Amino acid sequence: MEKPSSLMENIISVSPLPTAVVDTNMRYLAVSEKWISFYNLQNIPLIGRSHYEVFPEINDTWKDIHASCLKGNDQTCESDRFERADGTVMYIKWEVRHFLGNDGKIAGMMMTSEDVTQSTGTLINENRFQLFMENFPGLCWISGEDLTLKYANKSFYETLHLSEDIIGKNSEAIFGHGIAVIASEQNKQVLSTGKVIEFQQTLRNEQGHPQVYKVYKFPFSDVKLEERMVGAIAFDITKSTLLRQELDKSEAQFKLAFEYSLIGMALINPDGRLKRVNRSLCQMLGYTEKEIKNLTVQDLTHPEDRAKTFAMLEDFASGKMEQVKYEKRYLHKNGNIIWVIIAATMLHDHNGLPLYYVSQIEDITKRKEIENDLVLSEKKYRTIFENVQDVFYQTDQQGLVIEISPSIEQYSGFSRREIIGKPVSDFYFYPQDRERIMESLITNGYVIDFEVRLKTKDHELRYASVNARLIIENGSIVATEGSMRDVTTRKYQENALKALNSELTASNQQKNKLLSIIGHDLRNPISGSLQLLGLTIDSLSEIDQDQLKEYLEAMKKGLSSANELLEDLLDWAKSQFNAATFAPVEIDDVRDLLDRAIQTIGPLAAKKNINLVIDLKEMISLKADKAMLETIIRNLLTNAIKFTSPNGTVTLSVTPQEMATKFCISDTGIGIPKERIALLFGQTAFSTFGTADEKGTGMGLGLCYDFVTKHKGQIWAESEIGKGSCFCFTIPKIDDFD
Repeated sequence: MEKPSSLMENIISVSPLPTAVVDTNMRYLAVSEKWISFYNLQNIPLIGRSHYEVFPEINDTWKDIHASCLKGNDQTCESDRFERADGTVMYIKWEVRHFLGNDGKIAGMMMTSEDVTQSTGTLINENRFQLFMENFPGLCWISGEDLTLKYANKSFYETLHLSEDIIGKNSEAIFGHGIAVIASEQNKQVLSTGKVIEFQQTLRNEQGHPQVYKVYKFPFSDVKLEERMVGAIAFDITKSTLLRQELDKSEAQFKLAFEYSLIGMALINPDGRLKRVNRSLCQMLGYTEKEIKNLTVQDLTHPEDRAKTFAMLEDFASGKMEQVKYEKRYLHKNGNIIWVIIAATMLHDHNGLPLYYVSQIEDITKRKEIENDLVLSEKKYRTIFENVQDVFYQTDQQGLVIEISPSIEQYSGFSRREIIGKPVSDFYFYPQDRERIMESLITNGYVIDFEVRLKTKDHELRYASVNARLIIENGSIVATEGSMRDVTTRKYQENALKALNSELTASNQQKNKLLSIIGHDLRNPISGSLQLLGLTIDSLSEIDQDQLKEYLEAMKKGLSSANELLEDLLDWAKSQFNAATFAPVEIDDVRDLLDRAIQTIGPLAAKKNINLVIDLKEMISLKADKAMLETIIRNLLTNAIKFTSPNGTVTLSVTPQEMATKFCISDTGIGIPKERIALLFGQTAFSTFGTADEKGTGMGLGLCYDFVTKHKGQIWAESEIGKGSCFCFTIPKIDDFD
């Protein structure tokens, strides 16, 4: 950017016309005093700033004119409409002309403006101003020196949920005393200084969420300059505020992750100077943070690794390389060698220039010592390799077997010669086992007691426990080595033991549940009936016909209850011990099944004058075990009638869904407490007396749950005390229930 001479700047500054000179990037090189006063730019730094930054309201039409001029197309206009920021309109004569630099190329543009409003007789168009303000995207208002509201735009009314009758009222009447006091202080500051003030203000929307606004207040006078007023505009900056908060949060999280990382971390300039280090790196190398920042990467690097490190830094700075992971040696403050593995990534600024690179530095000295010990013990290893019963192996970086101990043949049937040179993936029974072990190896560098499934020469499944590690040279993985132990027998024994334990546990639970029901629920009604029968026989000569009938009815009720429990108990036992045959069939029209269920329990409903309603909008077909489905519906209907008061209603609805058929039995009964709903389908059977003292078996809901589960469906309940309950279950659309 060629800068104008001081003489030229002085000449331009006293130009009789508003004049500005900009470079090809629209940055100001020089401006006249007339330009500053013409556009009210007093006390605003201009030189070096973009014309579009100073005038952000400039539209695309003007930007196209400027771009065309900077390509050599000068333009002029004798009378053009110009609307100021305060809403006043003027007409200007303008001209844009390009100029050349010392190299003969276009170096910028000169812009001149002249007010020709009076000569054209053009007046401010109030309607256009009003239209503009009504469509202004932010809040805009004008208040008098006494805080009386003079004007507000559409956005002001809508955002603050106010009506136009507030015009003429003061701030205290509109917003309250607290806000009025703050507004008064702000207006006094604006009017006393004559300067714009800006601040943030938080409001809450209708949902109670905070909305942040950026507010600008400025002095404002009427046309006759008779009244001093304060204009204000406000823009919603909630999104940008939240974004800034998120950025601050991210920065804090990065700082915590950086400072408290268990591995060393550093930000390093392209020239090798350490810009920032964490405590782990300082502890690793024995320096304080202040000491290490006075050193370079070359100072910390082992002499034999400096050339390679210097070359790598140059590649980073030149852009040849953006990230790398490699091993090298550092020197501890006490002179000891520290082996590290470094993962480095170069970061660039917005211009694409190298800013610094982020390094993660892990101390692998102990691992290196182990590797060296392994090299020294190669001879001993070879002896063990040839004679040990476990299988030792090595693979190259492509996953080909390069070495394996002879003991492999007795486990797999493959000879050593048949395996070497083949991909190790060929010997996994399941390919995903190979993927899992490689993922762990790459992440950790080794695995211990990692269980995989291999196949023999006869394609039989064998379980093996693997210990393995990666072999790394010069920062690159060159091979994998490890040992395998056949644990097939142990695995089969463990699986058999787990299965047996599961079966025994389930069997014990079922036995205990069965004995509990028989010992309590079944014994009580039979025992009571027997006692009543004995009493009747002993008093037969003394009781009349009505008492005898009453006793017999009571015995019938007790024995019926026992019989009902026994039927449910048999169905449940078959379900639990897999004796109930699950035979799903196609049911062409579920309406027939619903009608049979209604007929079965109809007398029970009629006895309490309960209205039974079937809600079925269309013919529905599904696949299900017909007997089980009838049992589910019958039990749920019986429960609904039991807990519904006389003259109530029980509704049975069926609704087709995309992947299932939904059944719901709702009633207008007494409802179920919330704490009991979670226990309805549990392992514990319990019964509650109905509205007419009906006594259930306590088995029905458990049986429903088991039968719905066999269909791979779901069952649940919803209820409200005093309003009724709704039990729903689904039968999925599954062709194969096996």
